[in-house]
Amino acid sequence: MGSPRDDSAPLPWGPQIPDGGPSNRAIVRVILLLLVIFAVLWAAWLSRQIITWVFISSLLAVAINPLVTQLQQRLRVPRVLAISAVYVLALLVITAVAAIFVPRLITAGEQLVEDVPRYADRLQNSRLVQDLDERYGLLNELEVRLTDAVSSIAGPSTAVDITTRFANGLVAAISIGVLTFLLSLYGSEIRRWVVTQFSPQMRPRVSRVADNMYRVIAGYAVGLLIVATIAGSAAWVFLTLLEVPGASLLALWVGLMTLVPLVGATLGGIPYVIVAFFVSIPVGIAALAYLLVYQQVENNFVQPLIQRRTVQLNPLWIIIAVLIGAKLLGIVGVLIAIPVAGMLQVTLQEFWQQRPEPALSSRTVPY
Repeated sequence: MGSPRDDSAPLPWGPQIPDGGPSNRAIVRVILLLLVIFAVLWAAWLSRQIITWVFISSLLAVAINPLVTQLQQRLRVPRVLAISAVYVLALLVITAVAAIFVPRLITAGEQLVEDVPRYADRLQNSRLVQDLDERYGLLNELEVRLTDAVSSIAGPSTAVDITTRFANGLVAAISIGVLTFLLSLYGSEIRRWVVTQFSPQMRPRVSRVADNMYRVIAGYAVGLLIVATIAGSAAWVFLTLLEVPGASLLALWVGLMTLVPLVGATLGGIPYVIVAFFVSIPVGIAALAYLLVYQQVENNFVQPLIQRRTVQLNPLWIIIAVLIGAKLLGIVGVLIAIPVAGMLQVTLQEFWQQRPEPALSSRTVPY
């Protein structure tokens, strides 16, 4: 007979459990890894403005890529010349729009300044305003607010702030323009490098996701530009027919506000409705009716027709994306929230559709 077996000894085929817990080297590695992650996140937070510029440049590079590709293929020129041609074309369009609209905007602004005293007299003689003034001191409060606003605008700190904002905006515009040029020039190489970082089995899926993201961003940008052009043009025609002062300025505001998701049409329509009511009550009612009708037409016909082949998001996800974008990046976050949400949707759909099906159990389920 052999010696009795020691039950306290570890089995040769079982897991070997260390007696002293994790080693000091393992603890140091975990601490260093956490420090590296914290440093990377902190650096990303400090560089969030630069990261935002790069992301906006990426969206713009994708948006202009169809036009660049068409010019490159039709004219048979190097890509750098095609991108330069697009930049020159954009500069010419901006110059032409400025030459057409800036004089009209200046004239409309001067006319509006001349009409302000007449509007103020009409407002002051209104029975409703007089009743509100007797009850709540409306006119005195309005005068105090306007005086404070003018004083703050005319102050030296405001001039410095405006100059600083203009300089920062100029730096941002130049930086985004240069980054967009470089990303458009080397975008295909960057995409190819990113795809090669994955395993051969994953590369087809990654390429498919990248292509779908490209279609979402390009289609959204083109669709948004078309919707803004339609909104501004329709508002200009309507306000011109009603002889509302500053029709060009108000229509430009409508077009710009249309770029803002969800609330853009309302924000763009409030100013021309107010000015229309100053003209006359029937004109104001007509402007309000136009705003309500056009919102329905745009939401139910124009937007779905133009963006049918682009990002399709549930309204709830659009609201959530816009709110998150506004909280993180302000107006820039609002503008890029929907394409970002569309990119996430494309990624999730791809990996959800390609997930492995669960194996069916061979057992018979008793009833």
